[in-house]
Amino acid sequence: MLTIEGVLIYGVVLGAVYLLVAMGFSLICGVLGIFNLGYSATILVAVYGVWMIMSTFGLGLTFGIIGVFFLQVLFTLAILYYAIIKPNMEKEDVLLTALLLLSLIVEAAVNYWYPLSTGVDLPTTILEGVVRIGQVTLPRQMFVVVAAALIITIAFIIFFTKTRMGLKVRALSQDHRAARILGVNVERVYALGIILAVLPPTICMIVVAPMWAINPKMGHSLFQTAILVTILGGLGNLRGTLLASFIVGLIAASVNFLLNPRLVSLAILVVVFAVMMIKPEGIAKSETIW
Repeated sequence: MLTIEGVLIYGVVLGAVYLLVAMGFSLICGVLGIFNLGYSATILVAVYGVWMIMSTFGLGLTFGIIGVFFLQVLFTLAILYYAIIKPNMEKEDVLLTALLLLSLIVEAAVNYWYPLSTGVDLPTTILEGVVRIGQVTLPRQMFVVVAAALIITIAFIIFFTKTRMGLKVRALSQDHRAARILGVNVERVYALGIILAVLPPTICMIVVAPMWAINPKMGHSLFQTAILVTILGGLGNLRGTLLASFIVGLIAASVNFLLNPRLVSLAILVVVFAVMMIKPEGIAKSETIW
């Protein structure tokens, strides 16, 4: 049985993972004002894009990591935004259906070319071995995840509060019509939001890949986590997403180690549902994304 200290450590680590997974989804909700049902495709492209570049094209890990970021930008801009989102912004039913179908297409394609038997293994470990803190034993690589979440969060805070483009993004998230009247290039800001949204989940998947079982179905469970964290924090509010990520992480750690691991998903769903009933806008809903 783990101590409370152990639960807190695991809660922070899991919270960092949930934050990286959910941040991109929350950003798209805030900037574009849409529920991106194609988000799981972004998660799969992050992992299998690196593997494709390495295995199919015979390039090294460094080229694979650099290449997957270009692939993500191309995928999200050309297919997700310009082919699906932009033409259907005013047709919500068509938009949501198309995004859902996109995620299913990507999953089916990945499952065809890289089935579970392929044994995808990304050698992206930065810190080898494990570390013991009291009764807690953690892979050292998990500290890389925490550091990545901290760095990206700080970078986003600085961007959205200290830069002109960040302020334009916040203005657009508050009222896109007023922002357009004031001279904001809405299309450019939308494109920037789409690009920024792929960074956190891509970095997360690359860092955690050595510790997780990679499979074509993993996008669903991670997308579910992103949805729950974003709803709990307040749709489209990154500050709320930050807080909600660690709340969900602590819930998961507490239930997993103090009760029963099989109850983790149920406990998180019940908490999010209860908060929605009491405060439908989420725990930290505001008028802008930050």
